[in-house]
Amino acid sequence: MTQEKLKHYEKKLLVMQDEILTNIIGETSDEENPFQVDGDLADKAEAFSSVAISEGLSTTQKETLELIRKALQRIKNGNFGTCLACSVEIETERLEAIPYAETCKKHMSETRYR
Repeated sequence: MTQEKLKHYEKKLLVMQDEILTNIIGETSDEENPFQVDGDLADKAEAFSSVAISEGLSTTQKETLELIRKALQRIKNGNFGTCLACSVEIETERLEAIPYAETCKKHMSETRYR
C-alpha cells in the first residue's frame, strides 16, 4: 500500500475516533466526569480506554474504539490493510467502508477476526 493511501486511511480512522470521543464527551457533563483530561483527542482516547471510563461507553463504542486503535497501530507497524487470517491485501472497497477492518471479505464473518 502506498504512503498516500496509508495517510488517507489514518486520517479516516482519526476522524472516526474523534467523532466517537466528541460524542462521548458531549454526553457526559463536567459534574459526571471525574476524569478531566487535558490535551488533544488522542490523550482523551487513552483516558477513555481506562476501565472506569469505558464502563460508561456502549459495547459498540468500546469495540469500535479498540478496532480503530488497533488499525492505527497496524499503520505504524507497516502491516495495515493485510488480512489477519490469510495475509492477503484487504479489498479497497472494504477498507473504504470499514477502515479498521482486520480481514478480507472472505474471512470477515469469522469470530476470531473482524
